[in-house]
Amino acid sequence: MIKRLPTLLLCVALAVSGCGSGGSSTSGTTTSSDTGSGVTAPSIATQPASLAVDAGAAASFTVSATGGGTLAYQWRKGGTAISGATSATYSIAAAATGDAGSYDVVVSNSAGSVTSAAATLTVNAVNAAPVILTQPVAQSVATGSSVTLTVSASGSGTLAYQWRKGGTAIDGATASSYTIATVAGTDAGTYDVVVSNANGSVTSTAVALDVTTTTTSSTGTAVYNAATAFYNTLSSTQQGTVQVAWSVDAARRWSNLPAAMVSRNGLKWGNLSTAQQTAALALIKAALGDTGSSLQAGMQAADDYLAANGGGSSYGTGNYYIAFVGTPTATGFWMLQITGHHLTWNIALNGSYKSPTPLFLGIEPKGTFTVNGTTYDPMAAQRTAFANLGTALTAYAAAKLSGTYSDLLFGANGSGGIDGTCPRAYSGVTTHGIAYSALSSADQALAQAAIRAYVNTQTTEYANDLLGAYLSADALAQTYVAYAGTGTVTANGNYFRIEGPRLWIEFSVQRGVIFNSDIHYHTIWRDKFGDYGGKCVN
Repeated sequence: MIKRLPTLLLCVALAVSGCGSGGSSTSGTTTSSDTGSGVTAPSIATQPASLAVDAGAAASFTVSATGGGTLAYQWRKGGTAISGATSATYSIAAAATGDAGSYDVVVSNSAGSVTSAAATLTVNAVNAAPVILTQPVAQSVATGSSVTLTVSASGSGTLAYQWRKGGTAIDGATASSYTIATVAGTDAGTYDVVVSNANGSVTSTAVALDVTTTTTSSTGTAVYNAATAFYNTLSSTQQGTVQVAWSVDAARRWSNLPAAMVSRNGLKWGNLSTAQQTAALALIKAALGDTGSSLQAGMQAADDYLAANGGGSSYGTGNYYIAFVGTPTATGFWMLQITGHHLTWNIALNGSYKSPTPLFLGIEPKGTFTVNGTTYDPMAAQRTAFANLGTALTAYAAAKLSGTYSDLLFGANGSGGIDGTCPRAYSGVTTHGIAYSALSSADQALAQAAIRAYVNTQTTEYANDLLGAYLSADALAQTYVAYAGTGTVTANGNYFRIEGPRLWIEFSVQRGVIFNSDIHYHTIWRDKFGDYGGKCVN
């Protein structure tokens, strides 16, 4: 939430390409970079969905995209452009078996283009029995979050669904998706679904739902008490401002851009009295512990350093914000959000359950710096971990991504410069690097060190819970590690990613904005099932 003034025009110009939210690759395929013309390159907001229809029935694909200027569309089948299919929706009035295949759409404007994920059209013969197109996927979630199991099937006529747990039908679970809104430990088990129509039935693959236990920590109560103490220092007007009604859309209102460019929730740090700031720091300490609160202090100091070295008043500690998204409670759900230019905490609490993602970290200058006689290096752990991992990955050809990445895929690159759609389209990412299992044991340790560098920003009991989920044998068997560029953390355009069944970490090296002959970092830690307290799951 940082910014500046006379040099503001320079910041704005640089932020568009260097500190801004635009990336050069998206889910599905590749986009081109912003040309610097001021027009934002297109990005896919909603991917076209696969569908199955009976022969003779209508079929329609739709894409939703954002971007500057006028967007152009070109639908393709099997990579070949379809004549006249140049709008956001492509329809076939009466599908024939020859129409079955893979469809995608290229969306373009003057700043570049993006290709959607491929969607499959299945055309069923008359009187066809059900066939499973996409099996449900095993998942691992924390108690208190939500989870959805989904199947995709085709067959003539109307399809009926019956989800089962351990072979026993679940009352009311008769749609293609089955959602448990608030997962309990007793929900762990094996699930499948029977799909039927007038011509027969088929049973899906049975998949496991793993439920991680909730810590018995009293942190939730301690954070609530600290939040109450902070709240009581505020005026009635400030109390109305710090409190934001809960919604996922409200929670997504954070950015990697200074707050003067993208507004934030809650109270501005610079408008708090000394006593109020002291109470706020106590709240941050209660929520994050020593490591996280030290990181917070270092990141704010980095912005002070930018303010004093050419950034101006748009940068600095005073431009951070603190908000309660939802009403603080010791037993129910709410979220503490602390957001600034290069740091956003989204700390969701639900009794003894805590979810700390998405966590955005970025920093300029990239290494050590001194403010008011104190020397800081707040992102040393994350930078060092990826420097070591990157060096190791260059020995594995399969680890290198072919694309180029000017920023994070899933950072704050939604419309308006805030966090994007929820949940993110992880399934649209088609290049994954090398499997964790293919690394040497020494290099596996480096990958784990990179994961720990993010998770250990939390209090020990919660960090241990999350590491237990991310580093379990089952999770690591589904984890991939990748890099793009030269494998160092010192060259503009280099990029790293770690992705598992729950985990998503990206680390992007970008050119400096205030120190434009140097580089700076953007990174993100997401939990596919735990972001915003598990309320960002289909």
